Order: sequence, then C-alpha cells, then structure tokens
Amino acid sequence: MNSTQLVLFTLASGRSGTSYLADFFAKNITQCYSTHEPYFTFGNPTLFGKPIAWNTQHNDQALLPVLERKCRFIASRKQPFYFESNHAFLKAFNRHVGTLLNNPGFIHLVRHPLRVAKSEYVRERMIRQLRVPFVDYTDDTGERLFRWALTGQEEVFRNYPPSFSRLQFYLLQWLEIEYRAMQLIRDNHWQDRVFFIDVDVDLKREAVLKDMIRFFDLPHRSILNMNLRRNPTPFIGPTILTEQDKQEFQTIARDLPERYKKMLQNKPYRDCSWFAEVSPLMKDGN
Repeated sequence: MNSTQLVLFTLASGRSGTSYLADFFAKNITQCYSTHEPYFTFGNPTLFGKPIAWNTQHNDQALLPVLERKCRFIASRKQPFYFESNHAFLKAFNRHVGTLLNNPGFIHLVRHPLRVAKSEYVRERMIRQLRVPFVDYTDDTGERLFRWALTGQEEVFRNYPPSFSRLQFYLLQWLEIEYRAMQLIRDNHWQDRVFFIDVDVDLKREAVLKDMIRFFDLPHRSILNMNLRRNPTPFIGPTILTEQDKQEFQTIARDLPERYKKMLQNKPYRDCSWFAEVSPLMKDGN
C-alpha cells in the first residue's frame, strides 16, 4: 500500500453516525476518496456477512484474501486520502489492521450504548417485518446469521446464558466493538492516530468537525456544508429508552467480565456525555 496515502476508518458500532460522517467527508473533504458501506463498488468488499464470521472463527484462509482485496482497492485510489465510514471494520478487520494497513488513522465514534442497542434492535425488527431479502447468510457451519451483526459466538457472549434478549445481544455487541477498538489502538500504539467523537453531543457540531480536519490535516472546502444526511429508521421516531431496557442493561452489567468493566471506567468512556446515566446501572448490576 502507498505509505504516503492516509487511510481513515471509523471505529464504530452501527447506528452511531457513520452515514452522517460519510456525507460530511463526501461534501467537504477534497483530495479524498470517501465511501460509506461500499455495497455497489466493484473490488471493494463491504466486509459484512461471511467476513465477520470468518474473523470470529479465525478462519484467515478465507478472510485474508478478502481483506487483501480491499487493501488493493484502497491503494489503487489515486487520492492522498481514503476514508471509509463502515461499522463492519471492527467486526471483520480488527485482527489484521496492524499488518495490512501502513498509514492508518481512525475516527472513534461512540454513542450511548443503550441507545445504540435499542436503535439496532428496532432497525433489525423493521427489516424483518418488511421481509427484506438477503438479510441473513449461512456461515461455514450452516448457521443462519444476520448479515450486519456479530455472530453471537464471540467470547463476550459466552458469559451469558443463551436466553438473553436481542436487545441484550446488541448491548454485548456494542461492548465487544468498543473493546476491539481500544485493543487495536493499544496493541499498535496508535493513540496519536485516533480522533474521538462523543456522538450524542459532538458529531453535528461544526467546531468539532473542524478540529477533526485539523487533527488529520485534511484538505477541505473553504465553507463547510453542514446540510448532511441523517439515517433514521423509516417509520420509527426517536430512540426511546424504557425501564425494561434499563433493566436488561443491568442484567448484562451484573455478569460483565472485569476487563469490559475496567474499559468503561477509563477514558474515553468516563468522559462521555452518557456516562453519568449509565454508571448507576453498572453499579446496580454488580
């Protein structure tokens, strides 16, 4: 890969502002190839579906050719900057980033965990009610899995009985994604390559996005276009958290492995706008 090319990926769960940020890059950042989830781009794998399962199963014989194909696509872009806002990145690519990407940078998008989980749960339920085709795939063991999610076979899920709810599945997925993000940063000593955004309060603030531009020294239009795409779930209003949702969070928190608890007690999470709301749920659950 061209070492002079800066390759930017989001570290994020789904429903965390990835499409909004992709639109910001597309409308404002110059000399940059920018994409969201490249479903219709020949040669650039989306990484959803089987690559997620292969990553979980450590089936690198199947996974690595897909990741290498993505890296070749990235290197073939002639712009000095590449940006991809794709929540499949940490689901499928996290173990091999250090060896396959030469000059990466990351935008870490963190949204309230329970709001992410509720939004993902509602989005999946709507997709299934509408009977959208091809939302499931069959992994190498014959199990049918939802294309945009983790498999449920990841280590974090093994601490819980299989009776956990789908909302709790998405809470555990959020925790696993954040753990992978912090592990990737720590193991590769990439702390100075990460720009953090507290999605709930900062993603749509022009001043914060200008700070991001300066952080990565990105070429940009002189006047920023902030009329950007939002990605609400069709027919559904704002994400509403119920007492039942909070109780399900507490149940997860009660048996959360110690390393995940420690992660949430440290930066950047303890400085997030939602921490004061979530912290009592964690304590009550212990």
